[in-house]
Amino acid sequence: MKKLTLLIIVGLCFGVSGFAQGSSKEAEDFYKFYSYYQGKWQVEQEVDGKKESVKLHCSGNAGGCNTVVGKGETSEWSAIWGYDPKTRQWTGVGQLSDGSRFVSAISRPPAAAFKAGMTLAFTGTLWHADGKIHYMTRKFICVDADAWRMVTTGVDQDGKAIPKVVASAKRIK
Repeated sequence: MKKLTLLIIVGLCFGVSGFAQGSSKEAEDFYKFYSYYQGKWQVEQEVDGKKESVKLHCSGNAGGCNTVVGKGETSEWSAIWGYDPKTRQWTGVGQLSDGSRFVSAISRPPAAAFKAGMTLAFTGTLWHADGKIHYMTRKFICVDADAWRMVTTGVDQDGKAIPKVVASAKRIK
Protein backbone atom coordinates (compact mmCIF):
# COMPACT_ATOMS: atom_id res chain seq x y z
CA MET A 1 0.00 0.00 0.00
CA LYS A 2 2.84 2.40 0.70
CA LYS A 3 4.05 1.91 -2.86
CA LEU A 4 0.58 2.76 -4.13
CA THR A 5 0.52 5.83 -1.94
CA LEU A 6 3.86 7.04 -3.25
CA LEU A 7 2.75 6.42 -6.80
CA ILE A 8 -0.36 8.44 -6.22
CA ILE A 9 1.62 11.35 -4.90
CA VAL A 10 4.00 11.22 -7.85
CA GLY A 11 1.16 10.89 -10.28
CA LEU A 12 -0.46 13.84 -8.78
CA CYS A 13 2.50 16.00 -9.10
CA PHE A 14 3.86 16.03 -12.53
CA GLY A 15 4.08 15.04 -16.28
CA VAL A 16 5.65 13.24 -19.88
CA SER A 17 6.60 14.64 -23.19
CA GLY A 18 6.87 18.19 -24.31
CA PHE A 19 8.87 17.00 -27.28
CA ALA A 20 6.04 17.32 -29.78
CA GLN A 21 7.15 19.86 -32.37
CA GLY A 22 3.81 19.99 -34.20
CA SER A 23 2.05 21.52 -31.22
CA SER A 24 4.95 23.28 -29.53
CA LYS A 25 2.90 26.35 -28.51
CA GLU A 26 0.34 24.17 -26.75
CA ALA A 27 3.14 22.07 -25.20
CA GLU A 28 4.79 25.27 -23.93
CA ASP A 29 1.48 26.45 -22.46
CA PHE A 30 1.00 23.14 -20.64
CA TYR A 31 4.58 23.21 -19.34
CA LYS A 32 4.15 26.77 -18.07
CA PHE A 33 0.83 25.83 -16.41
CA TYR A 34 2.20 22.68 -14.73
CA SER A 35 5.35 24.46 -13.56
CA TYR A 36 3.21 25.02 -10.43
CA TYR A 37 4.55 21.68 -9.20
CA GLN A 38 8.22 22.62 -9.58
CA GLY A 39 9.92 22.85 -6.22
CA LYS A 40 10.26 20.81 -3.06
CA TRP A 41 7.18 19.49 -1.29
CA GLN A 42 6.48 17.92 2.09
CA VAL A 43 3.56 15.52 1.68
CA GLU A 44 1.56 13.99 4.53
CA GLN A 45 -0.61 11.08 3.45
CA GLU A 46 -2.94 8.60 5.08
CA VAL A 47 -3.94 5.11 3.91
CA ASP A 48 -6.03 2.76 6.06
CA GLY A 49 -5.40 4.94 9.13
CA LYS A 50 -1.62 4.83 8.65
CA LYS A 51 0.17 8.12 8.16
CA GLU A 52 3.40 8.64 6.25
CA SER A 53 5.56 11.59 5.27
CA VAL A 54 6.99 11.83 1.78
CA LYS A 55 9.35 14.40 0.31
CA LEU A 56 9.00 15.27 -3.36
CA HIS A 57 11.30 17.24 -5.59
CA CYS A 58 10.02 18.39 -8.97
CA SER A 59 12.23 20.21 -11.43
CA GLY A 60 11.62 21.44 -14.95
CA ASN A 61 13.97 20.73 -17.82
CA ALA A 62 14.86 22.18 -21.20
CA GLY A 63 12.72 19.55 -22.95
CA GLY A 64 9.53 21.00 -21.45
CA CYS A 65 9.04 18.22 -18.91
CA ASN A 66 8.81 17.99 -15.14
CA THR A 67 11.03 15.41 -13.47
CA VAL A 68 9.86 14.19 -10.06
CA VAL A 69 11.71 12.21 -7.42
CA GLY A 70 9.92 11.01 -4.30
CA LYS A 71 11.28 9.48 -1.15
CA GLY A 72 9.17 8.09 1.65
CA GLU A 73 9.87 5.94 4.65
CA THR A 74 9.56 2.68 2.73
CA SER A 75 10.32 3.32 -0.93
CA GLU A 76 11.55 5.69 -3.58
CA TRP A 77 10.29 6.47 -7.07
CA SER A 78 10.80 8.77 -10.00
CA ALA A 79 8.61 10.07 -12.81
CA ILE A 80 8.68 12.34 -15.79
CA TRP A 81 5.68 14.38 -16.88
CA GLY A 82 5.04 16.35 -20.04
CA TYR A 83 2.66 17.19 -22.84
CA ASP A 84 1.17 14.34 -24.87
CA PRO A 85 0.09 15.82 -28.23
CA LYS A 86 -2.07 12.80 -29.09
CA THR A 87 -4.32 13.05 -26.03
CA ARG A 88 -3.66 16.78 -25.39
CA GLN A 89 -3.03 16.00 -21.74
CA TRP A 90 -0.21 16.36 -19.25
CA THR A 91 0.94 12.77 -18.88
CA GLY A 92 3.33 11.08 -16.49
CA VAL A 93 5.20 7.81 -16.42
CA GLY A 94 7.08 6.53 -13.42
CA GLN A 95 9.00 3.73 -11.82
CA LEU A 96 8.97 2.63 -8.18
CA SER A 97 11.94 1.13 -6.38
CA ASP A 98 10.31 -2.34 -6.34
CA GLY A 99 9.91 -2.42 -10.13
CA SER A 100 6.27 -1.31 -10.24
CA ARG A 101 5.43 1.28 -12.89
CA PHE A 102 2.61 3.68 -13.69
CA VAL A 103 1.06 5.99 -16.25
CA SER A 104 -1.17 8.90 -15.27
CA ALA A 105 -2.81 11.80 -17.14
CA ILE A 106 -4.36 15.16 -16.28
CA SER A 107 -6.47 17.29 -18.60
CA ARG A 108 -5.72 20.97 -18.37
CA PRO A 109 -8.50 23.15 -17.01
CA PRO A 110 -9.44 26.34 -18.86
CA ALA A 111 -7.33 28.62 -16.66
CA ALA A 112 -4.11 30.54 -17.19
CA ALA A 113 -2.58 29.39 -13.90
CA PHE A 114 -3.24 27.41 -10.75
CA LYS A 115 -5.45 29.24 -8.26
CA ALA A 116 -7.00 28.49 -4.90
CA GLY A 117 -9.99 26.17 -5.18
CA MET A 118 -9.05 24.81 -8.61
CA THR A 119 -9.83 21.09 -8.94
CA LEU A 120 -8.07 18.72 -11.33
CA ALA A 121 -8.91 15.11 -12.15
CA PHE A 122 -6.19 12.52 -12.68
CA THR A 123 -6.62 9.05 -14.14
CA GLY A 124 -3.96 6.38 -14.08
CA THR A 125 -2.89 2.77 -14.00
CA LEU A 126 -0.30 1.15 -11.71
CA TRP A 127 1.25 -2.16 -12.72
CA HIS A 128 2.70 -3.73 -9.58
CA ALA A 129 5.86 -5.82 -9.79
CA ASP A 130 3.84 -8.84 -8.55
CA GLY A 131 1.44 -8.61 -11.51
CA LYS A 132 -1.46 -6.85 -9.76
CA ILE A 133 -2.99 -3.83 -11.48
CA HIS A 134 -4.66 -0.78 -9.91
CA TYR A 135 -6.83 1.68 -11.84
CA MET A 136 -6.92 5.00 -10.04
CA THR A 137 -8.61 8.37 -10.09
CA ARG A 138 -7.38 11.36 -8.15
CA LYS A 139 -9.14 14.54 -7.16
CA PHE A 140 -6.55 17.27 -6.74
CA ILE A 141 -7.46 20.57 -5.08
CA CYS A 142 -5.17 23.58 -5.19
CA VAL A 143 -5.26 25.18 -1.74
CA ASP A 144 -2.98 28.05 -2.74
CA ALA A 145 0.38 28.70 -4.46
CA ASP A 146 2.17 26.60 -1.84
CA ALA A 147 -0.29 23.88 -0.83
CA TRP A 148 -2.57 21.20 -2.27
CA ARG A 149 -4.78 18.29 -1.22
CA MET A 150 -5.55 15.11 -3.07
CA VAL A 151 -7.82 12.10 -2.65
CA THR A 152 -7.11 8.93 -4.61
CA THR A 153 -9.58 6.10 -5.10
CA GLY A 154 -9.78 3.21 -7.50
CA VAL A 155 -10.13 -0.49 -8.13
CA ASP A 156 -7.87 -3.45 -8.78
CA GLN A 157 -7.95 -5.69 -11.86
CA ASP A 158 -10.86 -7.63 -10.32
CA GLY A 159 -12.96 -4.53 -9.66
CA LYS A 160 -12.32 -4.59 -5.91
CA ALA A 161 -11.88 -1.16 -4.29
CA ILE A 162 -8.33 -0.22 -3.34
CA PRO A 163 -7.65 1.75 -0.15
CA LYS A 164 -8.39 5.46 -0.37
CA VAL A 165 -5.35 7.71 -0.04
CA VAL A 166 -5.72 11.22 1.36
CA ALA A 167 -2.73 13.50 0.97
CA SER A 168 -1.88 17.11 1.67
CA ALA A 169 1.28 18.93 0.71
CA LYS A 170 3.10 22.14 1.52
CA ARG A 171 5.88 23.67 -0.51
CA ILE A 172 9.21 23.61 1.34
CA LYS A 173 10.87 26.99 1.12
